[in-house]
Amino acid sequence: MGPDRRTVLKWSAAGLAAGLCPSVLAEAAARPLAEKVGQMLLLGFIGRDADSEGADIIAGHLDNRRIGGVLFLRHNVRSREGAESSARRFGEIDPTAWMAIDQEGGLVQRLSRDLGYTHIPRAMQVAEARSPQSAGDLYRLGAEEFRAAGFNMNLAPVADVHDPDNAVIGRHGRAYGTDGTTIADYAGAFIEAFEAAGAVCAIKHFPGHGRSRGDSHDGFVDISQTWSEAELDPFRQLIDRGRAHLIMGGHLTLRAVDPSGAPVTFSRPVLEGLLRERLGFAGAVMTDDLDMAAIRQNYDQREAVLRSIEAGNDIIMMSNSAAPDPELPQRVAGWVGEAIAAGRFDEARIDASVARLEVLRARAG
Repeated sequence: MGPDRRTVLKWSAAGLAAGLCPSVLAEAAARPLAEKVGQMLLLGFIGRDADSEGADIIAGHLDNRRIGGVLFLRHNVRSREGAESSARRFGEIDPTAWMAIDQEGGLVQRLSRDLGYTHIPRAMQVAEARSPQSAGDLYRLGAEEFRAAGFNMNLAPVADVHDPDNAVIGRHGRAYGTDGTTIADYAGAFIEAFEAAGAVCAIKHFPGHGRSRGDSHDGFVDISQTWSEAELDPFRQLIDRGRAHLIMGGHLTLRAVDPSGAPVTFSRPVLEGLLRERLGFAGAVMTDDLDMAAIRQNYDQREAVLRSIEAGNDIIMMSNSAAPDPELPQRVAGWVGEAIAAGRFDEARIDASVARLEVLRARAG
């Protein structure tokens, strides 16, 4: 027996509100809740190769559809064979799962030349030495290696503005320039190259980390006094050019948009109001790692997950490395189920995220 008329109307209304095709939303809504929550979870692990205990745990989660993808950090990429064997094992279990890693270039290139991959210079060096078209040639080579290694989600590029006094972006040359057009030109070339190879790119760190005076790996960063509207311009241009399909918010506080002082990760006024309504972004939104100190030192995991969902995030990224929990996906599904039962948000909120992620997966082939 199919869904009743009221349910179909609810799906249609939710689909229109989320900018989604109702049929895609209906397909997502028909899945079990635990599976839907799992699709939103990008989970890290402890392990250097496919035979590690951590890899076994991830394999079990993928096999039981408890997670939608795997996050690889520096400690997972100690050798080329180790990283590729893990990605290969996971991809064989679930070919649709995300295999995500930071591959910006420069300081942040996990698949590095030390392991035999092509070196990608830092963003500032690329912008100084190459045109956007020439940069695209470099990025296409990197993208082909990236996909051959088994990865399909690049946690890059950076769309922040350059400020030499910034300790986390500017000091390491991770930004392409100081104006929105330059940044969008190079970031767009980066995205085009990786999408052509069958990978998606997470543009970061919305609404702009470039002029901050702090590092969200260490604690909350309040950008209220340093941020300006100009920092939105690269994101706006990438959205308007049709290059933005996945955006990562930062663990940043922007009181001009959200006077409550909630970090962007948990801020509906920023993610739904500024990003979706004002800038017109219809793609998927993801958190930065909820295991970073900014979040971990101020919120327990349950509250961090639920607030992320309430704010409008579609992918919840958790490295699960500070205090590894082999049953974290089951706990997350339980927390979400309890929140729905308590009326904190409804299941249609989850359905919208799953539908957006299906659209995103279609881009990766």
